[in-house]
Amino acid sequence: MDSEASIRQAASELDEALESRDLDGVVAFFSEDCVVELLGVRLQGHEGVRRWLDWVFAHVERVEFAPRLIAVDGDTLIEEFRVAGIAGDGRRMDSQWAEVLTYRDGLVTSLRLYFNPIDFAPALGLVGRMGGPPLAKLARRGLQPFEPIGHRQ
Repeated sequence: MDSEASIRQAASELDEALESRDLDGVVAFFSEDCVVELLGVRLQGHEGVRRWLDWVFAHVERVEFAPRLIAVDGDTLIEEFRVAGIAGDGRRMDSQWAEVLTYRDGLVTSLRLYFNPIDFAPALGLVGRMGGPPLAKLARRGLQPFEPIGHRQ
């Protein structure tokens, strides 16, 4: 099992790679069999990580993360953080996000991202169009192919 200190360090370095738009560097933090979940979809492996990064960087020019709360339990890091950035069209964006990362041998095996897609709508060019599930569906454009995440009763 990875130590709490090594998980915290890896998460910090992952954030730095994301902020510097180092796609290969970000992918290197993930295991070959990783899973990334966001907006109700599941992306798998390094190809899924690249699809997620391509999607993010197609809509965001600059991004900065400001951690607010970080907790580590075993091999899992839970983080609440502020995302500030500049959308591709120059609009400023500011949003609260949360993530759950699971580590194995120093690599991320699972990343689950939670955020309000309405906060991200300006970066996607969806301002004023709609909200709720239709917005989330539009926001997922560019993440295909993906596996929808089933909802449990």
